[in-house]
Amino acid sequence: MTCWKTINISREFGHNRLKILSVFFSIMSFIVLFVPFSIIYHNVSLHEPALWQVLLGLLTLPILHKLAHAFPLTFTSKEFTLKWYFKYRYIPMLKFNMRSSLSKRTSIIMMLAPTIVLTLPLLAGAIVLPTFYPILIVFTAIHLGISLTDWLMLSFFIRAPKQCIVEKSKHNYDILVQSPQA
Repeated sequence: MTCWKTINISREFGHNRLKILSVFFSIMSFIVLFVPFSIIYHNVSLHEPALWQVLLGLLTLPILHKLAHAFPLTFTSKEFTLKWYFKYRYIPMLKFNMRSSLSKRTSIIMMLAPTIVLTLPLLAGAIVLPTFYPILIVFTAIHLGISLTDWLMLSFFIRAPKQCIVEKSKHNYDILVQSPQA
């Protein structure tokens, strides 16, 4: 196997630039989503959740995002591990490691899974439960910001050759292709 491309999003775009782009994308997503919802549901009386519910939702959103990445792999025979750790002593985080390589199609599905499993139900919830649409749109916008790096990775996976294999190392994704026969 020959390495077609090694992808490290933090190295490609810069860690700080990714954070700024993510926050900017979250804010723009909120504006784009909130304006139409506020026009459609202008006569609806709003219910606001308690602060502890909002904070709990904000803490669980990144964890659910990681679990959504792992969800498609449960339907394959690929091995992966999930490991809990705490960031800044109080924020629970989940680390996801793959032990084997993935096909291009599985990698694409794995990168799209959080958008399908979390973002679309949050938007559907904002439509079905109009009394809670502001907080659901906030969660949707935050999740879209979290998903920005996934979409950047997805763009590399889509451009990769059809018969490639994707391997994940500690900070990189390696796209491998079959070596030409001499």
